[in-house]
Amino acid sequence: MNPADEALFFENPAFYRPPPGDFGILYLLRRDINQSLEHKILWLGAMGIMTGIDLLAKFWAGKDNSSGGGVSKRFDPFVGRYFDCPVSDKPLIYDLRNSLLHSFGLHAVDPKGNIKYCFQLQATPLKPLIEPGDAGKYRIDVIALHKHFETAVEKYRSDLHHDPVLQNSFGKMFPKYGSIPIT
Repeated sequence: MNPADEALFFENPAFYRPPPGDFGILYLLRRDINQSLEHKILWLGAMGIMTGIDLLAKFWAGKDNSSGGGVSKRFDPFVGRYFDCPVSDKPLIYDLRNSLLHSFGLHAVDPKGNIKYCFQLQATPLKPLIEPGDAGKYRIDVIALHKHFETAVEKYRSDLHHDPVLQNSFGKMFPKYGSIPIT
């Protein structure tokens, strides 16, 4: 793993760096997530967080294919390892990801396309990540989701420093998914 690649990927999103230059994709996602949440743009912030989890899971697994359930095979174990939340919440996070990034809505569907349950986004400090609501609804607190995501970023980075397998996976993924030039 190249230390310069790691530094670019994990660059602190609190610091704005203007173009032109090479930018870490995780840096850009985290920077834009922060700006969305600062302005109470919950929808876009939640979508960015889900995309960020996907990106980290891809690096963690060292694989980028999504056929044959590939996404869930890396997303679910990543969330299982790096999100400190009840086990019952973890599958709901994947369903939230799919509802936001595939159906552009806030409902989870079964394989036949029937609605299993609906999500509601909220941003209330000190709320749990997921709260069951009325009649098949779950309230997702985007502030809590963001905290879990940022903690996952730091835990993964820490593991990366000590695990040669993760370093190899990171090295495989970085050339394709680690950075982009912006002019």
